[in-house]
Amino acid sequence: MNERPVRTVTSATIFVRLTLIATFIVLCMRLYALQIVSGATFQEQAVVNRLREIDLPAPRGVIYDRNGEILARNRPSFVIAVVPADLPTDDFTTAVDEQRIALERLLAVLRADTDPEMALHIAQGMFLHLGRFDFAAAFETAGIDLSYRLVNLESLQRTEDGREILVEKPMLIPDLSQPFPVAGLLALLERAVALETQGSSFKPVPVLELVDREQAFRVAEETYQLRGVRVLQKPVREYPYRELASHVLGFLGPIPQLAADDYTAQGYEDLNESVGLNGLEYTYQDVLRGKPGHKLIEVDILGRENRTIRTVQEPEPGLHLSLSLDIRLQEKMHKALARKVEETGAPHGVALAMNPRNGAMLGLVSLPSYDNNIFSEGLGDEYLALEVEDDTRRPLYNYAIGGLYPPGSTFKLVSATAALTEKVISPHTTIVDQGPLYLPNYFFPNDPTQAQEFVSWNHKLGIFHGPMTIVSAIGLSNDIFFYMIGGGFPNTMEGLGSERLAKWMRLFGYGELTGIDLPGEVAAFVPDDQWKRLTKAESWVTGDSYNTAIGQGDVLGTPMHVLVSTAAVANGGFVVKPQFVQEMVDAQNTLQWQHNPVIRERLPVDPYLLAYVQRGMWNAVNTASGTAVTSRVENVTVAGKTGTAEFCAYDPTIKDCIDRDDEGNLPFHAWYTAYAPYENPDIVVTVFVYAGGEGSATAIPVAQEILSAYFHELRP
Repeated sequence: MNERPVRTVTSATIFVRLTLIATFIVLCMRLYALQIVSGATFQEQAVVNRLREIDLPAPRGVIYDRNGEILARNRPSFVIAVVPADLPTDDFTTAVDEQRIALERLLAVLRADTDPEMALHIAQGMFLHLGRFDFAAAFETAGIDLSYRLVNLESLQRTEDGREILVEKPMLIPDLSQPFPVAGLLALLERAVALETQGSSFKPVPVLELVDREQAFRVAEETYQLRGVRVLQKPVREYPYRELASHVLGFLGPIPQLAADDYTAQGYEDLNESVGLNGLEYTYQDVLRGKPGHKLIEVDILGRENRTIRTVQEPEPGLHLSLSLDIRLQEKMHKALARKVEETGAPHGVALAMNPRNGAMLGLVSLPSYDNNIFSEGLGDEYLALEVEDDTRRPLYNYAIGGLYPPGSTFKLVSATAALTEKVISPHTTIVDQGPLYLPNYFFPNDPTQAQEFVSWNHKLGIFHGPMTIVSAIGLSNDIFFYMIGGGFPNTMEGLGSERLAKWMRLFGYGELTGIDLPGEVAAFVPDDQWKRLTKAESWVTGDSYNTAIGQGDVLGTPMHVLVSTAAVANGGFVVKPQFVQEMVDAQNTLQWQHNPVIRERLPVDPYLLAYVQRGMWNAVNTASGTAVTSRVENVTVAGKTGTAEFCAYDPTIKDCIDRDDEGNLPFHAWYTAYAPYENPDIVVTVFVYAGGEGSATAIPVAQEILSAYFHELRP
């Protein structure tokens, strides 16, 4: 009989069984905790990791000229970015090392380790993203030396007397032209990722912008092993006419760090978004930008988009702008002015054209100019502005609205209108030019040797104009006549004086902004007796009235002020607001806004009297002795006024003006302002050339070329 063997249960067996049972119980408890106790939490986290809401930028509005020519448009481009939330973070102890490895792989794919130019582009992009402080801090933390350069930041500040002056502030910034090692680039990327993680870690950090299609596809093919790296599409602003209209259109750039809080308060969620920083792009930023949208997407474990769940909000395209500017006329103006600026060696110049009836701006040229596409081609915002600090001509500066200069004899239009209206003279009053005017000294009225001499431009030529009325005085631009109506002469006649001159300056728009729809406009304080006492601790004297009446002394204005005051004479006494944007339409070409001309003020002058000022401008062009005979245009009647404004660039170290010639004479600004046709004005043109000499020799040829092109080639 067979007996079954007796199995002996050892202690080891019991231990194994108990261990298995305990492990099973622990697993069950863990599963219970994960699925039952914390199930909702983990499910929510899974949804967060799987689903994301991303921004859908709205197409920026296009800008057109008056004839439908595109001045600013969008073109497609690619951005290589890193999403901090998608970088390796599985093991906390090695997450930083894994992130560094991922970023190093990206730099290797971009060939930043072998291509110095690529490394430079990445560093420049990081500078714009981080700002100069965090940029420098990244290198300091990594223990890498960084070269610096001294630059002068420029800003406009208002002085106690109400004037805007350009102030330079020295500052050290990183030198972005130096070679950048991979270790430095890696430090920059880690710094950017760390800063972004403090906020929304799902926001992409741009590493390289303006990537071409071939390079974008090459990186996209590698994204399966480049965790956290994304290739995004981003439209880039393009300006087909480049430097021709850069001061009008402006440019885009990243949101400045100093203004980040303001933009955030306005609803800007992405601080990497490009915004208008100058010109019309800045003024009309909100309407051009449109309204961004949002969509919900599903991503895989690497953070790559699988599919769109739904569109939360469709983006609303920005409005398109139609300008009054004629790019064909703008080109003619640019070429004519550039030729004269180069010929004279002037540091800068301005040419303006406007419809005097409604203020529609037909053209604005400020030289030197710049190609605003450079801000869309990798460098932008603050740094590129610094790149030109050694160029004393400051090409980013819009001299048409930001430069203050003595208007010279173009101001006589204001003095003449004031004298006629205030009844200082009548249209038939005669004043005789028989040589220099000697104004008696207030303290020594009977001592001729103490008298102050005032001369007219024609005296140096040995010419005395003799008896003149207001019409002939404007045509001849005679200073003696305007000295008399401005300040009078003892025992002979009473002039306008300080208060009435200041009053009419304000009426014509001097001393305040013209209101043009461009940023950066400045205005000078109107000089009068009170202003002089407060500013210079001196009393107003008759000589001040003399200088003011001919647009010298403390009288200052921008070329835009001269343009607007000329338009007021041309249109019969209406001070108009200059304006570029005339219409706004949506993506369906439906009109959303239309500009209504703004008449800022009607001059309190009888049209009958103003006609004599107009006739004086006609005389300047159309009589043999006029100062502007060379500005005539075939088959078109032109009325104009020259200006040659003496100026002093004061140097406190020598306590005198610089740039005097060998005979001690000061340099001159060249001015000319005109309108046509005389019978029914259609255009007003103002030309200014800094230190250009005689207005008749320098400014008139530019204006004549502009008017000829307008009437014989381009007139609507």
